[in-house]
Amino acid sequence: MVMLVALVTVSGGPLFAGEGTVASSYLYTLSNFTGIYPVSSAKIDVDESQNEIYVVTSTKVKIFNGDGMEIYGFNEGGELGMVVDVAVDGKTGDIFVLSSRDGRIDLIRCNYRGEPVSTVELKNLPPEFSGFAPTRLAVLDGSFYLASTEDMKVVVTDNAGLFKKGYDIASLITEDLSEKEKQDVGLTGFSVDKQGNILFTNAVIARAFRLSSDGQMRSFGIRGSTAGKFGIPGDIVADATGNYLLVADTLRCVVMIFDNDFKFHAEFGLYGSMPGNLVGPMHVAVDGKNRLYVSQLRNRGVNVYQLSAL
Repeated sequence: MVMLVALVTVSGGPLFAGEGTVASSYLYTLSNFTGIYPVSSAKIDVDESQNEIYVVTSTKVKIFNGDGMEIYGFNEGGELGMVVDVAVDGKTGDIFVLSSRDGRIDLIRCNYRGEPVSTVELKNLPPEFSGFAPTRLAVLDGSFYLASTEDMKVVVTDNAGLFKKGYDIASLITEDLSEKEKQDVGLTGFSVDKQGNILFTNAVIARAFRLSSDGQMRSFGIRGSTAGKFGIPGDIVADATGNYLLVADTLRCVVMIFDNDFKFHAEFGLYGSMPGNLVGPMHVAVDGKNRLYVSQLRNRGVNVYQLSAL
């Protein structure tokens, strides 16, 4: 009976939706054999090649199958240090762990069991990126995308850690900010879509941004409490089709859906304890089947929704 927690499907559409948009239905919450896996604000990554979901806490990495059941875990004893973020290279099967230990951040290459194989050293960083300490990680087409959320810097390297390009994001967005807003800049959400566009949010100024691979920056969002407006934006990710952007709002307890022109289409979630409700959604990820994974506060775990076109 306990196992059914991860398998029961509860249907429901978005709280608000326009024509020609995306609908959502709650599928399940990631679970193990004791019930829902009780984790708060966990970072999430998806291995599309194996249909597996990685859920990251500070000391553990748990792996779930496509039915939402836990199948494996590693770093149970903290052998890798404190886990800052995880990304999986679906082509090689390597697991990459950002680890914090003894005052430094390491990028560790692990095998499929989470056992360390080597450390990837960042090489040839230009002077303006000296002291760069990443806190977020993405892997795309053999390249690492590493972000320092506090310093608002992003470094792109090859699979050996050799510097390819870097972005001082703060310098790109602060021209339009007030002096007070400039003191509060930082990356809240961070991801990289399949075209290599860098997506991020800033909770303090309630904005979402897309930095294209050619260096062009665009932003969207406005503070508010009604549909399509940001209370406290959290993570941001592109859907599997590349046609929509999904932004979690930690304050309003919804996930909002925008198209590539930043037009608002729908939102779903709503605060509450019923299946499909959300409590403080923060981190999000999407798999190749357009299933959306949303981590929450208060040990509410990771909800899973199916996205589909109306």
